[in-house]
Amino acid sequence: MQYAESLRIGLKSIWVHKLRSLLTTLGVIFGVAAVISMLSIGEGAKRAAIEQIKLLGTNNIRVNYVKLAGEQAEAAEQKLSRGLTYRDGQLLRANLPTLNGITPLRFVEVEAVLRNKESTGRVIGTDPAYEHVTNFHPGEGRFLSHLDVAEAKRVCAIGSEVRTELFGYRNPIGRRIKIGGTWFTVIGIMETKSIKDGKASVIKLRNLNKDIYIPITTALKRFTDDDRPDAIEEIALQVRSEDQVVPTAEVVKRLLHRTHNGVSDYEIIIPAELIAQSQRTQRVFNIVMGSIAAISLLVGGIGIMNIMLASVTERTKEIGTRRALGATEKDIMGQFLNETVLVSVTGGVIGIIVGVIMAKVINVFAGWDTVISLYSVVLSFGISAMVGIIFGLYPARKAAKMDPITALRFE
Repeated sequence: MQYAESLRIGLKSIWVHKLRSLLTTLGVIFGVAAVISMLSIGEGAKRAAIEQIKLLGTNNIRVNYVKLAGEQAEAAEQKLSRGLTYRDGQLLRANLPTLNGITPLRFVEVEAVLRNKESTGRVIGTDPAYEHVTNFHPGEGRFLSHLDVAEAKRVCAIGSEVRTELFGYRNPIGRRIKIGGTWFTVIGIMETKSIKDGKASVIKLRNLNKDIYIPITTALKRFTDDDRPDAIEEIALQVRSEDQVVPTAEVVKRLLHRTHNGVSDYEIIIPAELIAQSQRTQRVFNIVMGSIAAISLLVGGIGIMNIMLASVTERTKEIGTRRALGATEKDIMGQFLNETVLVSVTGGVIGIIVGVIMAKVINVFAGWDTVISLYSVVLSFGISAMVGIIFGLYPARKAAKMDPITALRFE
């Protein structure tokens, strides 16, 4: 029997039993759709996490202040450790020659207003190195200078959203805003940063577009905290290359351990390690989600085998007639195998379309980042074709091995 003739018979059989074929195909459709949608969630989460972490810089180190409570706070007070301070930043700068830059950050809880308009932005005290360490530059005007820090000037660089809130479409450079009751002159507007803070967040990032930057010396002088007069919330360090990040972090840990008298009132964050951890986590997630979705394909394959076994029984007399007319075992086997592969491949194609739609729906309504990769499409389609071959092999072989005389007598 020619392959074209075998294919025509298979298509005719599927068309004659349309409802049964459709119900059989549904298992494959939902299985393939589940594989694609689950893998798209995993891929989207991985990419979102990596993009988020890269905003911190893969060759950067962050040292964050940790507020202690209860017995830990009492122990810290006894050991005379008052958290992360401006002096810590100066100490690290003096003892770490491998650094490209280091910058302190102090978050000042004051309001920024202009007449009757109030900004939701956060005021941050820092120095000129911040621009280069974080790769965050002004879109207009300039950033803080060393002279601004040395003289504790009342100047500020504002984020793009702060500009919109206070000035609308007007040019704010050279104008003044009131920060915590003190007038500051706007010297620059920072470029717009795209921040994705979705369900895949590995670390909480603030909206940089709502930041207002003032000289660190001005923040320490004019917005003094009586309990922690030289306190800062963060130190950002940039090393020359990624392979120096971990050794430098170890040196930072030892220096701060000594100056803080063994009190862990700070944490060291290495973005490069977070990326590796995120990738490992997402790999496990993809395997688990893909396995769960693959179960649907397995169920669909069992359904195909069940229907094809019933079809072999129904068409026993047809098989006997074809064998009597000269069809070989290979011809009969190919005929039934063609039918199962057609059903599974058709289900695979429809499943890919449904899976892409499901991924888009998840993205729109659930807020998850989803990415349809070529790998997931090829994998799911390949599995659907394999399901047709594997689960169709036994029924096809059973039909081929049927005795022609017995088949012709079947009622």
